Amino acid sequence: MPTLRSSVLIVCHPQPDSVGFGADFAENFQVAAEMARAFPYQVVVLPSGSTHRADDADADLAFLDELNATAPLSQRVIIQMEAPPERLRRMINKGNAFKILANFQDAQFERTVLEALEEYNLIRQNAKLFSLVNEQNESLRKLTAELEERVEKRQKFLEDARRKVLATNHRVEALHRALVAVHRATSIAEMERLTTEALSGVLGLSWIRIFFRSQSLLDPKKLDPLPALFSAPLMRGKDELGSIYFARDKGSEFTKDETGFLSQIADAVSLSIGRLTKLEQSETLKHQWEATFDAILDPVCLIDDNYSIQRINRSFAERSGSEPERLIGRKCHEAFFGRKTPCENCSMGSNFRLKPARTAGGDNVIYDVFSQEIRFKPADALLYMNMYHDVSAQLRLERQILESAKMAELGVIGSSIAHELNNPLGGMLSFLQLIRMDLKGDESFHGDIIEMERAALRCRDIVKSLLGFTRKSSSDDPRQVDLREAIEQALKITELQTRAMGIQVHLDLPPDPALITGQFNFLAQSIRNLLQNAQEAIAEKLKSRPGARGEIHIRLTSESASSQEGYVIEVRDNGTGFDPHLKEQVLDPLYTTKDPSRNPGLGLTVALQIIRDHSGDLEISSSPDSGTSVKIRLPRLESSQTKSDLAR
Repeated sequence: MPTLRSSVLIVCHPQPDSVGFGADFAENFQVAAEMARAFPYQVVVLPSGSTHRADDADADLAFLDELNATAPLSQRVIIQMEAPPERLRRMINKGNAFKILANFQDAQFERTVLEALEEYNLIRQNAKLFSLVNEQNESLRKLTAELEERVEKRQKFLEDARRKVLATNHRVEALHRALVAVHRATSIAEMERLTTEALSGVLGLSWIRIFFRSQSLLDPKKLDPLPALFSAPLMRGKDELGSIYFARDKGSEFTKDETGFLSQIADAVSLSIGRLTKLEQSETLKHQWEATFDAILDPVCLIDDNYSIQRINRSFAERSGSEPERLIGRKCHEAFFGRKTPCENCSMGSNFRLKPARTAGGDNVIYDVFSQEIRFKPADALLYMNMYHDVSAQLRLERQILESAKMAELGVIGSSIAHELNNPLGGMLSFLQLIRMDLKGDESFHGDIIEMERAALRCRDIVKSLLGFTRKSSSDDPRQVDLREAIEQALKITELQTRAMGIQVHLDLPPDPALITGQFNFLAQSIRNLLQNAQEAIAEKLKSRPGARGEIHIRLTSESASSQEGYVIEVRDNGTGFDPHLKEQVLDPLYTTKDPSRNPGLGLTVALQIIRDHSGDLEISSSPDSGTSVKIRLPRLESSQTKSDLAR
């Protein structure tokens, strides 16, 4: 198996363990030369002069010569190490010296190496771009040659056309009359007659006949013995509809110019036949639509924004107890329910449910109204299609099974996720604890390992909380929690990801503690889920709009209400957002706006459950391309009350 290599080679570093990023190390220039021959490093960090007894006096310059041969684009970071200026100048002259640092302990060491990596990638991209430009230039030269050839042919064609202009000018008016006649015709016979009248004076036509493929048994040449007869195919796309025949009884045969002119007329006739066909199809579709409209068993009506009825189906008229003609133009609430004002809960353009009401036909029912906004172009008229579905019997059945079905579905979700995640989480936690046992405590990454272990423990606790949709867990006792600490803890988990994505996080916390009674890990996890959703929304926007700037605002404030006092945590982002009509659906664990293969979309649902377990509330508002705002309201509860509520 090949050895994994880093893109960075550091030569003669006195303390390799202090480097906080992945890199390969060489103890002297001889080892470094062998490593450079085996792998093309992008960035090489080397001291000026020999620092090891195994190196000769000019080992650093020889190593640079080796690099110039094996990796000419690699960037070199030179550590001065008190080397004389003359020696430093000779190393710089070898090429690709990115930056010079005083020593390996320089505060800018890691940042300089990262910048050198970026410089290498930029140089490499420029080289590829230069190669691509050369290829494009060669392709452009070939295209230029082809274009010159085409221009020459086109020039010859224009010269021929210019000679024919004088001969064809007098046909323009005739062509115009013919096109107007073709598009004014409402039938094939009228089209033949009007086109003959328009062209008879110019070409001396006697008649024009249109024959479709179904009429192929007829021979137009036998209709009348004429000296001149020309036919042109009628095409619709790649399909041949038939042919059009032009005939005249005097003069000579049709010339090439005349046949070209008549071919243009044939093209116009083909388009007009398509128009007539679509007109006939539209009439047929109209009758079919009306029959389908009347076949719908639920009452359906088409209304404008003033509630005036434009169209209804037969079921609507029957439920209204009136004839369809008498209902057109009346208000829908007046015709259907006998009301003088719009129905309660009415919301045109979105689905809504009406309270139990008696229709004008005498039925006492509950309707679910499915209202769809329809815009007709070109006038852009706004209409609404309302379908009234009787849900009286359905509601009686739903009341019996709703609660059990909901808990069963959520139970399946919680148990499935807990089963799938507990095993890998347990393995991760075990390895992290083994790593921590091997640490001395003074390593630069010791704090990161501790944070990773804490995060794994929080993940384990949250997986357990998913089962709280069907049963409560009493493993964690409520205690006093400072919401500022919970927010800061959630930020620590997402800080690396937000920095890597270039997202700015604006944190606004009050100076005084914001104390409530609850479970710290669960509160921190709920805030972390909201931050994760905000990051994903911003990432989606940055993908479609490169160069955009992502921002997340987190704010904690106090709130006083008439009944109690509490705190408000607001998490606001400028990501993609979503349709406001989906505000209720996004809180459903069975619904997600994300790709299920990459993200199950349960973060918001888990956060909502945790907030409700703490007697709080979650409010969400969003609009497409403007971002999302989520507000968490948590009341100040007495310790005894909180414990009893969470225990339930």
